[in-house]
Amino acid sequence: MSLARLWAFLAIGLPVLAALIANLSAVDLAYHLRAGGIVLDTGRIPTTDTFTFTAAGEPWLNQQWGAQVILATVYRVAGWTGLALLRAVLVGLTFGLLFEACRRRGFDLRRAAWLTIAAFVVTAVALALRPQLFGMALLALTLLIVVERRAHPRLLWAVPVIVFAWASIHGSFILGPVVLGLAWLEDVHDRVPGRHRLLGVAVVAAAAALVNPFGIGVWAYAVGLSTNSFVTSRISEWQPTTLRTIPGILFFGSVAVAVLLLVRRGRPPTWPALAWLAVFAAIGTYAIRGVAWWPLGSAVAIAGVLAARETSTEAAPAPRRAERSSRLNVVFVGLIVLVCVALVPVWRPIDSRLGVPVGTVGDAPGGITHALGKAVRPGDRILNPQPWGSWFELALPQATVALDSRIEVFPAAVWDDYDAVHRGTDGWQAILARWAPTFVVATDDEDAFVARLTLTGWTVLYADDDGTILRRPAS
Repeated sequence: MSLARLWAFLAIGLPVLAALIANLSAVDLAYHLRAGGIVLDTGRIPTTDTFTFTAAGEPWLNQQWGAQVILATVYRVAGWTGLALLRAVLVGLTFGLLFEACRRRGFDLRRAAWLTIAAFVVTAVALALRPQLFGMALLALTLLIVVERRAHPRLLWAVPVIVFAWASIHGSFILGPVVLGLAWLEDVHDRVPGRHRLLGVAVVAAAAALVNPFGIGVWAYAVGLSTNSFVTSRISEWQPTTLRTIPGILFFGSVAVAVLLLVRRGRPPTWPALAWLAVFAAIGTYAIRGVAWWPLGSAVAIAGVLAARETSTEAAPAPRRAERSSRLNVVFVGLIVLVCVALVPVWRPIDSRLGVPVGTVGDAPGGITHALGKAVRPGDRILNPQPWGSWFELALPQATVALDSRIEVFPAAVWDDYDAVHRGTDGWQAILARWAPTFVVATDDEDAFVARLTLTGWTVLYADDDGTILRRPAS
């Protein structure tokens, strides 16, 4: 194994290793598992809320039902180990496809690997197991097909099929037609014969997204969620990207590096290449959630610009440096593979409080879950911290919760009432009486909230370093 091939391995192996090291956040994943299970059991997609008592009966456009079915199927067949392996596969597939796209743009193994690893570093914060990760893999596949369009033009017709499936998996399906449109601009600039065929494929792809249980509603969902002023003002990942966060620093730093690469000596980038970078940079700037898409789209654009520049400025091909194999490289690869195998959750003991392999699930309070599991009865209501709502929906399906991660499902009045109860503003007791929760769960930093409840007759059922469970007063 030469050093160049070692870099090629690392371009995929390091993201897979990171995916196996990190736990599976329950914040979004858990409710997707619950919803996917409902689809598998009933054959129907949930269209109204049945998980909460604050939004019960509210319309729910469950656009991500396809991803939920996949997740729930893997969960039922292989449990949390299967989910951990699924994330590793999706991450490896995403960066493997991106690496190959950079190679097809003209980069050698080493530089394609470096660019792919850089894209992984920027994207790492967005690699949780949720429908977005499926969307990232589908975007990488679309990028590779688009890169190969001139050598294999018939492959382009696979993109509408991809978008058809994508539209039932994640709202990022709109990037499929966008990428085709950007590629069309490149072909127009380069005067490629039959270039307008690409625009036709883009139109067909956009139409393919309408073939789903919700029709044009998925477009309204995808666009509306990202432009909903209530969502963007309240949820941090939908707020504009800034340098005050780690993802923001990585994003703006990578944009600066991209600009430096493009303004190096040599032929300036074409306007379609600049348009390609501008579109993905705008998506990343608009919201922290959009940072995930910038590294994938920009890596392919940068590889194309730099490879084309080198081809145009070199009078003769530079002699290839001899790549010598090294047994040390093979040993290094073997060690990474062994570590990956050792990290698979199947080898870990079971956490008796959560019923999952130790260290596999994050954002799930073990002691609180165990205590609630012994106390909750069918029909009980749990007033919960929003990040834990999805986990309680999966772990305690016999109860309903106050809030979960489906931010758009809850009317603004629900959030206002939730804030009033937690802050103790005028009327909070009336709101609590109207909601009539059986249990209240507070985080470890809500001492004032807990004290206020105990003063009004609520009793502490359980407390640990994660938080406190309180039971309502006996009537």
